Amino acid sequence: MISFGTEDGLSWYQDLASSLMKWLAQPHIMAIVIAWAVTFTIVCSLILALGFGPVGIGAGTLATVFQSYMYGAFTPAGGIFATLTSMAMLGSLMPAAAIFAAFLASGVAIIFWACDVGR
Repeated sequence: MISFGTEDGLSWYQDLASSLMKWLAQPHIMAIVIAWAVTFTIVCSLILALGFGPVGIGAGTLATVFQSYMYGAFTPAGGIFATLTSMAMLGSLMPAAAIFAAFLASGVAIIFWACDVGR
């Protein structure tokens, strides 16, 4: 009979957590993680600041300025503006934005790693 003791499993997780914390405490690793997090946050914030939301276009945002300047009273169906509005109202804009932000942040983290930032 095989015994799955909780003590062995718990010590394995404790060792894993301890080694992960030691690895993350290195200055160059911390710089890469912070660069990723800051880039991800800035990109997501900028996308949210455009003004496309779940109830439509937010008043006084860049989206309203763009819409009034480019289209006036007529916004063409199927255009990029209408598509972004539709995506935001359906809730599919932020997952796409998060994926884009993660790819961009990963690129920045790779650049930090390649340039030996923090060493």
